[in-house]
Amino acid sequence: MYVGNSEANIRKLFADAEKDWKELGDESELHLIVMDELDAICKQRGSRGDSTGTYDSIVNQLLAKMDGVDSLGNILVVGMTNRKDLIDSALLRPGRFEVHVEIHLPDLQGRHQNFTYPYQDSE
Repeated sequence: MYVGNSEANIRKLFADAEKDWKELGDESELHLIVMDELDAICKQRGSRGDSTGTYDSIVNQLLAKMDGVDSLGNILVVGMTNRKDLIDSALLRPGRFEVHVEIHLPDLQGRHQNFTYPYQDSE
């Protein structure tokens, strides 16, 4: 996202789903929005120390869109991070990113399988 266009980019992420829901209602296909490294753009508001408040307004725009997701039956938003502690707490409240799944690092045996499984014969 580019500074200055960030809020518009957030709105664009939701635009197709909103349009489909308005036109097709329950017949609309599911729209999936996946945001990787969510902590990079959605840190606690006020924590960045930037004088423009740009990142705070990105969080505010995402919060506004997430609040509207409940009224849309055709959208699923997934946020991924390895630093949940940095994400603005308002995003983690019920009705927004309310299901949290923690995936731990694999143990030694799991790591071995990750490296050997792709190279096994498929016969």
